[in-house]
Amino acid sequence: MYNVMLVDNEPAILHALAYSIDWAAQDCRIMATARDGREAMLQFDKQPPDIVISDIRMPEMDGLALAKWIADHYPTCKTIILTGFPDFTYAQQAINYRVVDFVLKPTSEEKLIAALNTAKARLAEEQPLHASNSRALEQNLLIHQLIFDPGQSLLYTMQRIHDLGLELSQYYVLRFGVSDSRDDAARIAFLQDVQDMWREVFEEHTLYFVPRAERFCYIVLCADAAFSPTAGCNAVVQTVQQTTDFQITVGISAHHTDPLDLSQAAQQADHAQQMAEYSPQMPVISFSQLPVLSDQHATRITEELRLLQSALENRNRSTVESGLDRLFAYLRREAIPFASVKRIAVILYECGQGLLISYSIESLLADAATPGLSALLEGGDIGNVQHRLHDYLIAVLDRICCNATDLDDLIFQVKQYIDQNYAGELSLEGLAEYVHLSASYLSKLFKRELGQNISNYIQSVRIEHAKVLLRTTSMKTYEIAEAVGIADPVYFSKIFKKATGQKPKDFRAAESP
Repeated sequence: MYNVMLVDNEPAILHALAYSIDWAAQDCRIMATARDGREAMLQFDKQPPDIVISDIRMPEMDGLALAKWIADHYPTCKTIILTGFPDFTYAQQAINYRVVDFVLKPTSEEKLIAALNTAKARLAEEQPLHASNSRALEQNLLIHQLIFDPGQSLLYTMQRIHDLGLELSQYYVLRFGVSDSRDDAARIAFLQDVQDMWREVFEEHTLYFVPRAERFCYIVLCADAAFSPTAGCNAVVQTVQQTTDFQITVGISAHHTDPLDLSQAAQQADHAQQMAEYSPQMPVISFSQLPVLSDQHATRITEELRLLQSALENRNRSTVESGLDRLFAYLRREAIPFASVKRIAVILYECGQGLLISYSIESLLADAATPGLSALLEGGDIGNVQHRLHDYLIAVLDRICCNATDLDDLIFQVKQYIDQNYAGELSLEGLAEYVHLSASYLSKLFKRELGQNISNYIQSVRIEHAKVLLRTTSMKTYEIAEAVGIADPVYFSKIFKKATGQKPKDFRAAESP
């Protein structure tokens, strides 16, 4: 049996790790716990463990410093690092300190067991580092350097690419961003889970994932120029929208054939994804669709588009008009090419189309009073484009403002439907169909009107009804879970404790007279 030490400065996480899996079934036992690296070092004097599972960020001595100390003084002990920050800046140190695996928090039982199995295999084989895992980690580290720190010499870079077997002769860089405003842990878990969707859609191509902070992830998609990633990206966006409460937008770089262009490709994906965030009808945008702009111009224009989109969504006519005037004044002052001006107009046109669809007034899309795209762009004068775009956006505002009261009533209907049907199966798609709104817009509007996500509201309603049943009935926990629409009693107990700070049985005991 293998002796395991758990190291984390948060007692709740130590407790969760200790009881999240059946350690005996894994031929392991928890022989010690510690709150930081220095406390863990003292435990080694009593009895060195076989495996250490440590958080990376702790006071006194962090996880990497502990890993280095273990590698120097107890080289047979295997270290697994836990981190809530999917960033490869720590990867080189981890390789040097012979860390066997990185596990992103919040982790699952399966991922923790997989890391344990890797550590046990290395202990059995007495190898310093498993070749395949080390290779994958080094590949990701090199791609990370090429994107964010492209200052290495040409000879060194090409040699490393060859040694690690990276396929970078032809590629696109994709960047997908999560627009949901939940806590970091939920987004990090989602960024991990959604990678399986990308692999399934692009199963015939090699993919390299490079997470960035907690809201974005880059994907290096190895493919020739004849292949277009757009359809696959749209498929992932649609799957995410249908199966989760998250929303993502995707930017696609131009096609590249030089590994040293990875940084440039990532910047192209950045610009495209940022534009996609402000174009509701275009969640996937390729760099070739963007106006041809310098980085400085792109940043300023993206900010102006963000403000215009916000003003449209909030039905603020004066801000829309002033924002449009300010945008076109900038385009004239900076002598932005007319072809780029027309592409910017297309983005705003699509934004208006998206609002009309979101307000379920698609019948007005073809209204003669609403200028079409071809009419918007005809002629070769920037003043005509501005004038027609102004008329178009004001026409959109007129129509959505006429429907504003009805829309507010729809949000009330959704809330009332949840309140009355909390015990049944509820989904974002089903609720959107109930009130004839698009799922993405309903989610955004609900959050804006009520200050919380639909899924969080459903959960809070169910928890409140569960409290009543715990106070007033003798129903068992699993019966209450089912009565409030949660099929899994274990999951029910988990979210109940998160919401109230107590387990259901403890809540009942405290509330009993």
